[in-house]
This record gives sequence, structure tokens and C-alpha cells, in this order.
Amino acid sequence: MTRRRFLACLLAVTALSAAWPRLGGAIPVFARKYGFHCTMCHSHYPRLNDFGWRYRLNGYQLPGREHEEKTVLETSAPFAVRASVGYNVDNFKRTPEAEEVNQFQVRGVDLLSGGLFGRNLGYFLVYPPRIEPARGVVGQPGTVEMANVIFSRLGGSRWLNLRAGRFEPAYVAFSVKRQLSFSPYEIYDFAFPGGLAFSDTQSGVELAGYRFSGPQYALGWTNGTGSNRPDDSAADFYLRVARVFGRGEGQTVGQRLGLISYLGRARPEPPLPVTDRKRFHRLGVDASLNAGSSNLALQWLWGKDDAALWGTRSDVNFSGGFAQLLYLPSTEFVGFVRYDLVNTPGEISQDITRLTAGGRYYLADNLALHLEYSHRRQDSPAPGLGTPTEDFFTTSLDFAF
Repeated sequence: MTRRRFLACLLAVTALSAAWPRLGGAIPVFARKYGFHCTMCHSHYPRLNDFGWRYRLNGYQLPGREHEEKTVLETSAPFAVRASVGYNVDNFKRTPEAEEVNQFQVRGVDLLSGGLFGRNLGYFLVYPPRIEPARGVVGQPGTVEMANVIFSRLGGSRWLNLRAGRFEPAYVAFSVKRQLSFSPYEIYDFAFPGGLAFSDTQSGVELAGYRFSGPQYALGWTNGTGSNRPDDSAADFYLRVARVFGRGEGQTVGQRLGLISYLGRARPEPPLPVTDRKRFHRLGVDASLNAGSSNLALQWLWGKDDAALWGTRSDVNFSGGFAQLLYLPSTEFVGFVRYDLVNTPGEISQDITRLTAGGRYYLADNLALHLEYSHRRQDSPAPGLGTPTEDFFTTSLDFAF
């Protein structure tokens, strides 16, 4: 993509944003249930604000008004659809296995449902339907992304809340499913061949406890990586502890600091020799810092994988993370810039850097005009092949109904 084309697209989108009138509306499912606008729970859809985070922690019940809640049988249809349509440009260099894109596309179609079966008994479901790839349509495998039940306040205590099923685990300090950019958090996607990516949802159970504007914990037991055999027992465990300082939950108000530890077992992916499961470990620190209309999100992870998982002579130690700055001057606009970095040892030589910048203008609570540019660079493990790079640009409409 030439600089001239990029600037032309930027000017066109900016002009359209300024000319388009601001409409009213609300995000489906939960907003429809209460008659709220989406800004009640989202600083900028789909990112949660502090109240939205409290609502999720409370098992999809309004804090302090649990006795007034209605079940899914007593409210309007608890279903919604989310999708994105727009013009995408994705140019790859020295990556022959990847196809270049320069066209209008529909992507990320999700069916969502959520609500309460009863007092302190909630659920959440996300299903991206199977879609065959075609010109102008990004394909989807049709697997269940999330399907979980939440047992809140076991024994009447906020320190005992159980989530069971398939869910986004608490070790993901910044939700992949609610991020504002299309470009991924690189450290969440980095893994040994066939291994666990933190961006993936997991099947298992998670016990969590919290105090609003205070300490929080989550302890989980999950199936782990997909390279395991179907009959392998669940053997992955994680622990997350966090502390919020100030008034708020560290989303848009207050400051949040966190620690995570993950211990898992996995089998090497074929054609590597089939052996007993080998151990891998992740340790991470994170922070969400707020000042005025700005939020700074920081995450750093250290990983150690058994040599057999990579097919190397020695264990692989790597590290990486990201720094993301959000500017949120109003509910109608958010700007973002993020730098991603992954450091790997020379034996696998897969260092990654990515720089992403963009913004979203909300034509309605559930309709965002999205502009984003991202440049990615990854070292090549084979000498003489050059450095694979990617330049991604999109101007899209992200909506739900």
C-alpha cells in the first residue's frame, strides 16, 4: 500500500466521520434487557468500562440489585449478532504461504447470548458460525468460542465464584475478545508448534474472588493445548492475582496491577517424535494505568518450554509483551497506539515487532467506524530468506444488533 493511498483513505474516513450524524442506540443482549445504552457497561464498545467489569465479575447481575434480576425467560430475546464489514489491505513480503488482500470483506461474524438462569446462576455463549472462505468473505471454522455457566457467590461470599465450560481465562489480563484493534497482541499468539496461544479460549473451570476496587484472584484448571491427545487428562493450571488502587476497577478509573502464573503439559506436534507430555511455564506481570482521558495498558510475559516441544537441543526461554495507549476524550471517539515485542533465542530466531495505530468513531452505541494501520516484522529462522513483513490497513464498520 502506497503512502498516497493510505492518506487518501484516511482523509475519506475522517470526512465521513465528521459528516455522519450521531445516532442513539444500545448494544444487544444485556443493554436490551435493562434498557441501558451501551455506554453503561462499555467505555467504547466492545471494551468494558469499570461498571461493565463489575457486572461481569458479579456473574451478569447488577451489583447491589441482584434481587431485582430477571431470568432469560422473563426478558427480551437474549441473542445478538456481531460482525465487521470494510475495505482491508493486507500486504505480505517474503511470506509466500500468505495471500495478499486488497478488497472489501465481511469478517468476524459472531452469534452471542447471555443472561441468567436464576439468582446467582448466569451464562455466556459466543458461537462464530461456520463460513466458507470466498472472495470478500473471511472464512470461519464454526467452533464454539465460549459456552460457560457462572455460579456466583457460593456460600454467600464474593470470594467464591465458579465459571465452568469454555471461556476466556483470567490469565489474559487484557481481553482479546474485547480489544479495540483488529491486529493481535503478539505475545498472546506466540507459542510452540501446535501449542497453547493465550488468545485461545479454554475448556475447564475457574474459581475467582474479588472485592470491588480491591484485591482479586482467579484459579483455573483447563484442558490446555490442542496438541494433546483426545484422551489426555486436563493438566494445565493457572493463578492470577491483581489489586486495584483508587476508585474504579482499573478499566477507565483507578490503577490495576496484576501477576499471572501458568503451568501446563503438552505433546510435541507431529512430525516431531511422539513422547510423553512435556512441561511449559508462563509468568507475567501487567498494569492498567489511568490518567484523565488516557489509559496505558502494559503486559510482559516470560515463557519456558521443554526442548521437545520445539524440537531443539535445549529448553526455549522467551519473553515479550506490549504497551498500549488509549485516548478516550468522549464516548464517541477513541484513539489507540500499541507496540508489540517478542524476544526469542537464536536457536528458533522468531523475534517479532509490531506497531499499530488507529481510532474508532461511534456513529451509534453499537456501530463504530474503525480505522487502523499496523506494521509487523518477524525474523526468519532460515538464513538468506530476508525478513518477513506485513502491512495491514482497514477501514471498517464494526456493529452488533
